Parts: sequence; C-alpha cells; structure tokens
Amino acid sequence: MDKPSISLCMIVKNEEEYLPKCLSSVMRIVDEIIIVDTGSTDNTVSIAEAFGAKVIHMPWQDSFSAARNRGFEEATGDWILWLDADEEMDVEEADRLKELLTRDAIREQNIEVIQFYFINHLETGETSHASLDRMVRNRPQYRFEGRIHEQILPSVLWANPAMKVGQVDIHIHHYGNLAKNILRQDKIRRNISLLLQSLRENPDYRQNHYYLGIELYRMNDLENALKHFNSALEDPSGFPKAVLSSAHKYRLMTLESMGDYHDLVQYSLESITLFPDFTDLYHLMAKGLQALGQTGKAIDALRQALSLGPAQGEYPGVSGHGTYLACVGLGKLLASAGDRINADLYLTLASLMLGDARIRFREPMGV
Repeated sequence: MDKPSISLCMIVKNEEEYLPKCLSSVMRIVDEIIIVDTGSTDNTVSIAEAFGAKVIHMPWQDSFSAARNRGFEEATGDWILWLDADEEMDVEEADRLKELLTRDAIREQNIEVIQFYFINHLETGETSHASLDRMVRNRPQYRFEGRIHEQILPSVLWANPAMKVGQVDIHIHHYGNLAKNILRQDKIRRNISLLLQSLRENPDYRQNHYYLGIELYRMNDLENALKHFNSALEDPSGFPKAVLSSAHKYRLMTLESMGDYHDLVQYSLESITLFPDFTDLYHLMAKGLQALGQTGKAIDALRQALSLGPAQGEYPGVSGHGTYLACVGLGKLLASAGDRINADLYLTLASLMLGDARIRFREPMGV
C-alpha cells in the first residue's frame, strides 16, 4: 500500500525562535508545509520559506479557526497535521507515522482523526501530559470552529457520526506554557479578550468559562478564576472527558492556591466520585487533608494515587503523580507521623523510580 501524503498546516506570528526546531522535527514525514502568517515583523516568513513552505499572508481576524481553516483550504495531502511553532514532534518517533497510517485498522475502524501524546513543559521543570487531536483526513467538510481553543472534532462528527479517533505512540513536546513564551506573545491578555468576546457571542457555551478560568488562574486572579470554573461546572453537559476532568482539577488547584483547604477536600471527594481513576485528584486531596491536620487520611489518598499509577487516557496528568511524587509525599507524611521505617522505604522507592525514566510517561496505545 502506498504511504499516504501529509500536509503540515500552521498559523504563526513572530516565531523565529521556535519555528526552525518545529519544522525540522517533521521535515522527513510531511509532503508539504503551509504557513499562514498573521503579521510577523521578524524573520518568521523567511525561515518558513527556507524550509520550502507555502506562506499565506492573512491579517489577524480575532479567530484562530479562521486562520487554521485558511491553511486547510490549501492542503493537498491525504492527511492534515497541524502544529504550533512552540511544539516539536519527537524526531525518532516521527518516522513511524506514515507506516502507522497505512495500517488496515485506520480504514477498517473508520478513523478520521489522530491523537498524539503531548508533553507540556512547565515552569517548575515538571511536565504534564495529555492526548490531543492533531491530524485529520483532508476532507473539505472538516473545519475548525471557535475563535479560540478551536475544535475540529464537531465538524468531523457532524459529517461522519460513525467516525473514530485513533491514537499514535508519538510524542509532541509543547513549550508554550513556559512563562517567557506566555509573556513574549502576551498570550494571557489576547486569550482573555477573545474568550470574553466568545462569551458575549455565545453565553451558553460553558467551556469558555473553563478556558477563561485557566487564564485568570495564570494571572493569580484566583477569586475570579474560581467563579468561572464553578460556572463551567454548573452545567458541563457536552464537555469532552478531557475538558471536564481538567475543569475539576483546575478548581481544586485554585482552592489550594487560595488556602481554602476545607473546600479543597470537599470538592476533591465530589471530583473523585466522577473520576475515581484520575490520579492527580488524590494528590490534590492529600494536600488539603495534610493542611487540615488529617495525616492518616492524607496517607490513604496518596496510597490510592500510588495504586492507580500515572493518569491514563484523556486525563491531564502531571509527571510523577502516582509514582515518585506519591512516594515522596508518603515518605514525608509517614516521617511526620513517626513511622521512620516505612518513610525510608517510600523515599527509597521514589529514588528508584526517578532512576527509571519510563515511569514518567504513560505508553499510549498505537492505532
């Protein structure tokens, strides 16, 4: 079977620092590069052209969907891959992509969208992970919706209700959440403006409250962040599992930052009832229990996290939760409770886990 062709579509503005690494990471697997530039004043355009990209100049229209869809209009490949400039595909793993796309399972299972395994690099040096849609069959009816946090899956489902989403064991590293990149592009101010505009246009779309809560959390505007997370969770019907579980987690993180440990524990119990296998929730509950002096219950929560292991599937997990961070937490709690022997055992186990890089990331399933 002939290997399918892949079009890479991107939207960029002033990305000269990151664009070369992004494009280099996928050069061997894409058949064409389409760049929609929304007003760069640095060397972004010349860098894109040096990689052989077709560059489309498009004024910014306060809509990520409009810019992405403009690039999709030019794509000629069988599949369309979309990336942001601050993302890089694992070069060694990327070579497997075309072979995976030739598998009979792609056709037989009616797979129209492909997810990749994202590693989000955080300011703390930790990483979080999530599975995200980043490839779709090239069909004219498949287009993005929404001014910001644009989605393509609704249009795919509308056109093909029987479609399925596949997942490949290929990692993409994302650096956009590092503070220097957020400040460089003034992302928070831009995102809040677009989200407020979206809420005015569609006040019933509660996912925008979730996204607005995240931006306010980043600004340390915790009271307002909490209000928006609560608004999102008042009626979360239609939320994808990844968004709903993340909204619950962010609400708990906000309560922790506010020092509201009583509500942190109460809402943790509510969230765990909905997502009993989401490891990160137990870590957050343990922090609240510890702050309230309920050491025994905090130990139980971390033991549960350890038994679950790292968050799986669509859950937005932090590396170390369910593994070495659970062991470190247990070691400290047991030491404070006077159980020095078991404390040392857990701290030793944490050291052993840190020596094995494989425990940091779940191995995602192939398609």
